[in-house]
Amino acid sequence: MDADRHEELTAGPLRIGEWTYYPDLLRIERGSDKVKLEPLVGHLLYFFSHRASQTVTREELMVGVWPNRVVVDDALTGAIVKLRKALGDDRRNPAYLETIPKVGYRLIAPVAQLSLAHDEENGSGTGRRSVRSRWLIAFAVISILLLITLAIGLQKPVRETSGSEGIGEPSTPVSPVNPILLVLPFDDLSADGEQDYFADGIVEDVITDLSRIDKIRVLARSTSFRYKGKAVDPQKIARDLSLSHLVEGSVRRSGNNLRITARLVDTSNSQNLWSQRYDRKVADVFEVQADVAQNIALALSVNLTQEQRTRFGNPPTNSIEAYELFLKGRKSLSLRSPEANTQARDYYRQAILLDPDFARAYGAIAAALTRYANKGWTDTPDVERDLALHYAKKSVHLSPDSPYALWALGFTHLYRHENDQAAAAVQEALRIAPGYADGLALLALIYNYSARAEESIELINEAILINPLHSWDYLFNLGWAHYTLGSYEEAVRYQKLALERNEYATFARLVLVAAYMALDMPEEAAWQVEEILAYQTNMSIRFLEQQTPITLNNEKIRQYLAHLRAAGIPSD
Repeated sequence: MDADRHEELTAGPLRIGEWTYYPDLLRIERGSDKVKLEPLVGHLLYFFSHRASQTVTREELMVGVWPNRVVVDDALTGAIVKLRKALGDDRRNPAYLETIPKVGYRLIAPVAQLSLAHDEENGSGTGRRSVRSRWLIAFAVISILLLITLAIGLQKPVRETSGSEGIGEPSTPVSPVNPILLVLPFDDLSADGEQDYFADGIVEDVITDLSRIDKIRVLARSTSFRYKGKAVDPQKIARDLSLSHLVEGSVRRSGNNLRITARLVDTSNSQNLWSQRYDRKVADVFEVQADVAQNIALALSVNLTQEQRTRFGNPPTNSIEAYELFLKGRKSLSLRSPEANTQARDYYRQAILLDPDFARAYGAIAAALTRYANKGWTDTPDVERDLALHYAKKSVHLSPDSPYALWALGFTHLYRHENDQAAAAVQEALRIAPGYADGLALLALIYNYSARAEESIELINEAILINPLHSWDYLFNLGWAHYTLGSYEEAVRYQKLALERNEYATFARLVLVAAYMALDMPEEAAWQVEEILAYQTNMSIRFLEQQTPITLNNEKIRQYLAHLRAAGIPSD
């Protein structure tokens, strides 16, 4: 162990803002909140504490935190994201860690060294007389707790409830401080096997509800649905994704009757923390979804605010028929063809006819119209974009606290070249649902097109924590950010990875072309241009200027277009 690490492990506690940091335990405490830090994240916090109020470059951090090791830039960004999450800091309005664009970071919270005596007097209960005695006490306490937990487990089985009693009483859980949760796709057990869209809708809504709770990290829908229709090994999934808990369930629909089962599993011991069966009418599906989300929070010892409870209790529509049409539209939109897009919009309009106050249907039409214009599937893109903005504003007006409505408004503004309005809408969505992976990814894209590449990289790395089995566009965003920062080799690497996931990702291939030109590799760039023009014959510089949210008065965007033009992308 080097001298710096020894000094860190034997150091006394530090007061950093509202938190007390114990370096030898790699733990921060604030009142009753206790958060265990990963070793590298703890070292990072210790390093910042000794440079408080000073700007620290990324190079200094890499040398100071990872001495004698070769580390990629994204490892530092990921550690910064985890540190902010542990501190509960807001990267947009920081109280602890401020980003200094194109330079590094600065710890802006006050820092004070606490004496060992002070720690004992203030009742931290950690035994500061020596590191050795502290660890002995901790070992004894943990051993006693394990014996008590084992005794309770042998005497008191998990309680399972069924029927329609409402919220069941979960067993007393032993949960991590920040549980990491995956909701697996629910099995469709309906006789006709044609209700999978309905089961998928339940899972998506439960994920969205849980993403509003900042003390739970629930993995995103796209990660969850990678496992749809596959035989899964829960323990392998837990290991692969570093999960603390899994949610599994099934849906059986017969006429107007609905049976939903759900259970929460602690992956450390494969035990049920909570399970329940609901026998209800189809019209009660929203009540069941809210019940499931609240039960999961309760089983994980997470206290919901009154605002969160109220949101869980608000159904998106009073018409189950409208909800079904919405779900069918969402399934059609996922097919990503002009015909499927048109079919999806028809479903959404039918839903609105049944419920004129169905906010999510308006937001869905806005997103569909924007995609329809973006893909070049219409001769009147401005008409579609104007109509999309009308629908998106209507969605937010009807449901101002809906993350999806705000996402749709941000998405619509972005492709109207209204980047500031787009960012404001998505930032509000993330305030309401901090764990909304699609919101993080969209805000990263907005920042990329607004010459805020460093912030975009931070957002994407945070989104990857929530969505580890992410789609190609996350990698595209990283590559695009590195291109605008002048890291052309990294841009090539990420765009190649994006194309491995989606070989028809045109915009990933375009950035790859520009990066190759920046690296003076015109032959490689020309080959990629041939690939693009083979399947997107309308691609041109004019198309990019008019149909994508690039900002022409930005130097990096002008360079990007110049590289594409030089590589052979037609002007018109």
